[in-house]
Amino acid sequence: MAKKSVVGSVLLQRDFLAVFINVVNAFSWYFPLYLFLQNTLGLDAVAFGVQYVAVVCSALVGTALVKRSESRDPLLTVWMLLGIFASISMVGLETFGSAYVLLVSFLLGISLGLGFPSCLAYFGDYSTEENRGWLAGITFFGSSLCIFFIGLLLNFSTLSVGALILGAWRGIGLFLFLLIRSKQDHQEKDSMNAYKGVSYKSVLLDRTFLLYVIPWIMFCLINFVENPVVDNFFGENVASFIPIAEFGIGSLAALIGGRISDSVGRKPVIIFGFITLGIGYAVLGLLPSIIISWYLYIILDGIAWGIFLLMFYMIIWSELAQNQIKDKYYLIGLLPFLISSYMQILFTPYAGLMDISAAFSLASFFLFLAVFPVLLAPETLPEKNIELKRLRKYLARAAEIREEHGETDSA
Repeated sequence: MAKKSVVGSVLLQRDFLAVFINVVNAFSWYFPLYLFLQNTLGLDAVAFGVQYVAVVCSALVGTALVKRSESRDPLLTVWMLLGIFASISMVGLETFGSAYVLLVSFLLGISLGLGFPSCLAYFGDYSTEENRGWLAGITFFGSSLCIFFIGLLLNFSTLSVGALILGAWRGIGLFLFLLIRSKQDHQEKDSMNAYKGVSYKSVLLDRTFLLYVIPWIMFCLINFVENPVVDNFFGENVASFIPIAEFGIGSLAALIGGRISDSVGRKPVIIFGFITLGIGYAVLGLLPSIIISWYLYIILDGIAWGIFLLMFYMIIWSELAQNQIKDKYYLIGLLPFLISSYMQILFTPYAGLMDISAAFSLASFFLFLAVFPVLLAPETLPEKNIELKRLRKYLARAAEIREEHGETDSA
């Protein structure tokens, strides 16, 4: 019954369905685009640096505009239009020179950053504490299916065809969003007016926010710095297989983890993710020559990635913001991922200089260390929600036992 209630009464509602489409389209547009650019052009650190600067600067502009607006819909519409234009502009990357590459990188950065924090905050506004984990898991799983589909198309496409596919996909997302979203935005207007404004300083001085963001920073830094080391260790053939395997594992982990987090809370799921990945690196560091340890690492790393992207992209920042405008929480929460992914590009040429065993052992140590701030952090899911879930399970189990005994007595 709980599953039917969440999916039927929330996911298929018109307002939330528009949010779902927006988030799924954003994820399944940019991540394949990023990998497509890497594989087809091998863009250098300068081009990606321009893109990341554009992401951060435009995100700052977007969060400032939201504070002055009665609805996020105009910003999100312009943001998706920019995505269509930026995608199509990639058609000329092979024709024009390096200046055009930098210009397109800048446009792509704006077309991601301008509305991405607001897109995720949009999800936070239209989900509730009781079902946010489950809805986030479904949304992330839906995004993963679309990422796989678009990635498959791009894999067999030239640069020009791939650019048109990405532009068309962004256009489909915009069309569905405008078609399905409620034409009466008074609900969001009332919600935005009810929310309290928040400054970046107040977010960064929030003790609970720091206790969650510090482990997230540690994970991003460790994982992105270790990625080139892992690729060198496994070799090109195995390394090319790892993202695909971890992608599928992470999608399932996010779906299951979101469901579980609505019952036991967010903290236990996050702690499980850190311990899981710590064990993966520890096994790889202690037994690097045993094939089983390789597969175990891939499985555990995939589980951890699914859990962390679910929690730190979609859930935690919304619950920490509570009755404040959520966009700045999401923006600050996304920065560790962006900065660390750029650090990976800078670090990759030097990955071969590191000792394999020492690198994996240090990664394991710091991941286990990252658990301590989470242990000190308060649970973001209210205790009453957890107890209510337990009570419902208890009553359902009691009803089943009663029916079983009733059938036995009648027999």
